[in-house]
Amino acid sequence: MSLIPQTHRAVIHTSPKEPLTVQDVSVPDAGPGSAVVEILATPLFSYTAEVINGTRPYPMVYPLTPGASAIGRVRVLGPDAVSLKPGDLVLCDMFVTARDDPSVSMLMGVNSNPPKAEPLMEHEWRNSTWAELAKFPLENLLLLDEHELLKRQGYSIHDLCTLPTAVVPFGGLDEIGLRAGETIIIAPATGSFGGSAVSVALAMGARVIAMGRNANILAKLATTYAGTRRLQTFTMSGTLEGDRAALQSLFSSKPSSSSPSPLGSDCILDLSPPSAANNTYIPAAFSVLKHGGRVALMGGILGGMEMPYRDIMRRNIRVQGKWMYTREQAVRCVKMAEAGLLPLGRKEGTLVQGVYGLEQIQEAMERAATCGWGEQVLVVPRKGGE
Repeated sequence: MSLIPQTHRAVIHTSPKEPLTVQDVSVPDAGPGSAVVEILATPLFSYTAEVINGTRPYPMVYPLTPGASAIGRVRVLGPDAVSLKPGDLVLCDMFVTARDDPSVSMLMGVNSNPPKAEPLMEHEWRNSTWAELAKFPLENLLLLDEHELLKRQGYSIHDLCTLPTAVVPFGGLDEIGLRAGETIIIAPATGSFGGSAVSVALAMGARVIAMGRNANILAKLATTYAGTRRLQTFTMSGTLEGDRAALQSLFSSKPSSSSPSPLGSDCILDLSPPSAANNTYIPAAFSVLKHGGRVALMGGILGGMEMPYRDIMRRNIRVQGKWMYTREQAVRCVKMAEAGLLPLGRKEGTLVQGVYGLEQIQEAMERAATCGWGEQVLVVPRKGGE
């Protein structure tokens, strides 16, 4: 695709009540501060259909092209680009931050985050990556070392599609200052973000306790990362007493190179889905948190969640909310992969369960809804693409 056509194919979303359609639309212009990228592959998360049909009522500006962070190739650059070049392989980051107010951000094609971020989706950044071409802010295109990743490390474009997932938990882990040798509890750890968080935390040199309800995925995580000797897993009981007793037994056992510190956990990373508002695993994890421990909340729980106020105060525990990541954090996560520290795709234990074209988007969402960690569904807009 050396020349840019006048039109390209894109999925159009007009309402949660209306079916998605694929239409020929005008190719966006690459004005100042932007670039047009050919979308090579976009991963679908398990809850994608819930976003599209309104079950998860994310605010959007209609009509729009949905999507997610993707792997792409730069085709046209705005006049003020100084580093990127046409043909560069890039991570297309959907997390757009307002240039005049870094506290305002939104997810391209998914969540307009009103009221302040709505103008971002209303105008320049409405359409995302379920399309042959997409327009992105220059700062949202992270250059990938193609020779290192594809040639030396042997990854495919499909393998690289686990990178957009990995940058999310990296943002939370970095925000609470996770250090090599520390112990972190990750819960739940069996979804796409939770499992990726396990991989990222291990790559950062931490000991990891992965909690989840899916025993099969926990076993797969344990097998995949057995060589690190720094991962322990256990299946949630569904009760506070059971989860607390299981965690406390881990920290009271005789220390070894693979077991956590007997003094408790240094950190907690919470990635709870909206349905987990009354969970028992977070209070249980608090019970084994060290004095001065740190907690990152990155889940989707709506409303409140009970926390041990007095215990948090007396033990100097820091509770940190974190939505997504900064650009600097995303770049550092990419560098970890390029250095061979962070495994991707097949090396991470993730296998592609299906590759779908734009016209198959409904089928793709249905397949993605059945996937947990270690399984990935991709949308590849162009037939015969890379």
